[in-house]
Amino acid sequence: MSSEENVDKEAIQAIVNFVKSNVPRSDVPNVEAELKKDFVLAKRKSKTRKQKAKKKKIRNLTRKEKKSLGFYSIPRHSVKYADVEPMNAIWLEYITNMLDLDKEIPELNSKSWETFTQTLYKADFHGSILAVVRSKCPSYIGKKGICIMDTRNTFKIVSKDNTVTTLPKRDCVFDMYLKKIKVTLFGKHLCVRPAERSTKKFKTQLLPDL
Repeated sequence: MSSEENVDKEAIQAIVNFVKSNVPRSDVPNVEAELKKDFVLAKRKSKTRKQKAKKKKIRNLTRKEKKSLGFYSIPRHSVKYADVEPMNAIWLEYITNMLDLDKEIPELNSKSWETFTQTLYKADFHGSILAVVRSKCPSYIGKKGICIMDTRNTFKIVSKDNTVTTLPKRDCVFDMYLKKIKVTLFGKHLCVRPAERSTKKFKTQLLPDL
């Protein structure tokens, strides 16, 4: 018999003796019978607990890693306009529901207009049609296409000649087409990542510099 088993037996006997000394004399003969099941189960119980498998933390790629993998790089003639037209159709349905464009557009200087502009500011622009109407760089003026990427400082659009163009937000003023409605956007007010823009409040009083 191993020393471990001897220790277990001594411990069990000590418990039994303790219980016997603290129960009425009439119950002493029944003590061991009542405790037997518990001790049998205790002996059978595995001494080694199974360790729970540790869940691996999912690490997202950093912006630098994404850039090194070419995530933000779209070759100039790699996307066809016809391929992204369905994207624009989906976006129009999305923005129509989001802004209630089937209803009357709110009046300027009304509370409803402020809600309208805040909602538009927080919207997703992927799939929208954007046109540059003013720019500090004359070569960007007149560029028009469907937005396929919206980053902190740029829009990437695909024009009808199947050319991908990167437009700097800060130096441009854009027209956005919402069905029969045309909205003018000052790019410098949109220099925020889309995910952050959706939770950030837009200042209603801003002075244009273009």
